[in-house]
Amino acid sequence: MFHFSYDPDKILVRLSQQGYWSISVFRAFEAEFLKLHASIRKTNSNYRVIADCSDFPVQSAEIGEAFRVLFNKLMAENKGHYAILARSMLNKLQAQRAFPQPHVQVFIDTDEAMAWLFEDGSLPD
Repeated sequence: MFHFSYDPDKILVRLSQQGYWSISVFRAFEAEFLKLHASIRKTNSNYRVIADCSDFPVQSAEIGEAFRVLFNKLMAENKGHYAILARSMLNKLQAQRAFPQPHVQVFIDTDEAMAWLFEDGSLPD
């Protein structure tokens, strides 16, 4: 359903999300993400994220709202770029509506996402 990895040299979290989630799956994801967030912030105030959501369909309203609350919490502290990879233009548009934060962008192309993640200013001090 989800997997996290962290590259401390690049200050980059890689995340993959798959399938249709229940609230219990979301809560497990949230707990793991918040634990990783706290761990990274011990040494870096901001970090980059690339989230592969190409196999992550549109979720229920309950899960969408839970993501909104989690993102507001995370993005209040982390100002690093957060790239979301979507499979289709429809998924891209839906993700853009769901996550309007200025340092969150949605991409279909992985290379474009990685270039944006590492552009100048992508990791504020």
